[in-house]
Amino acid sequence: MSSPVYDFTIPTFIKGLQTLAAILKLGEDYAKENGIPADELLNARLYEDMRPLTFQVYAAVMPTLKAVARSTFTELPTVENNDKTFEDLYKSIDETIQKLKVVEVSAFVGKEQTAFKAPIGPFELDFTPESYSVNFALPNFYFHINTAYSILRSKGVPLGKQDYLRNFLA
Repeated sequence: MSSPVYDFTIPTFIKGLQTLAAILKLGEDYAKENGIPADELLNARLYEDMRPLTFQVYAAVMPTLKAVARSTFTELPTVENNDKTFEDLYKSIDETIQKLKVVEVSAFVGKEQTAFKAPIGPFELDFTPESYSVNFALPNFYFHINTAYSILRSKGVPLGKQDYLRNFLA
């Protein structure tokens, strides 16, 4: 039994969250080694009207769980955005990875083309699990991981492309 939606979301979400945890750890280590208060990184933004690093992690975690719920037609999860420390962020990421690891392929099978509506910003759009995953969930997920990476990089954390790609290629 297989499901294309499962195949291109669940492993990708897990690898992306592992990437996010790894770059956060590099950021945390950099802050400690250079006497930078953790809050300076955790609350950093690329621009004043953008959300901080802590939100970028939340915004990477939450869409994975929503994508699974929408693709399997189960209840949408509620995840609070209360993470304030690196430890909180690692815990949220790890808990999400563990939830993703127990998702069964069978929950997706036969539902790939079933229509549903989902709110995206101020709009309610028509999707199928496949179109939602390809056109919204995955691009949104990558956006927030990349934004977290960019925030850390802008603060001097010595990250490179290999730090971003390493877990995706593992």
